[in-house]
Amino acid sequence: MNIELLADHTESITTLADWYVREWGPYYGVEGPGDARADLESCCNTNTIPICMVAIDGSQLLGVVALDVDVATMLTPSVVGLLVAGEFRGQGVASRLLESAVSLAEELGYPRVYISTSVLDKHLLHSGWRLFGEVRFLNDQQGSTYVRDLDSAT
Repeated sequence: MNIELLADHTESITTLADWYVREWGPYYGVEGPGDARADLESCCNTNTIPICMVAIDGSQLLGVVALDVDVATMLTPSVVGLLVAGEFRGQGVASRLLESAVSLAEELGYPRVYISTSVLDKHLLHSGWRLFGEVRFLNDQQGSTYVRDLDSAT
């Protein structure tokens, strides 16, 4: 499995947009305020946020993650849009994507990185993240925001 920039795999945008619509329909679906394709296209940067990375094994697309401003917290850079195709979940793809996003934030010179979630709490706490606060997502679901300090300095 390789983690690479979406900018180098723009042919994946349609598939990824479909994944986002299926996974987060209330936001990216027909009635939602989000535009998955536009969000992904805006993430095709190579050295500035918003920036996306994809997990690929050969020609198989496994997952996606982005660094961007978190619209629920306005914290930046935040790990957002972390999604793994259903058939590849539980195989470490999300962990690799998350660590790649952290490494990229550090390479870009950020002193810390954030993530808001309602499902990754235990994993984050065991992976060097610390609780930063609570968040109410756009769908009114409650979650937590975590921060991870990096070695770099801006």
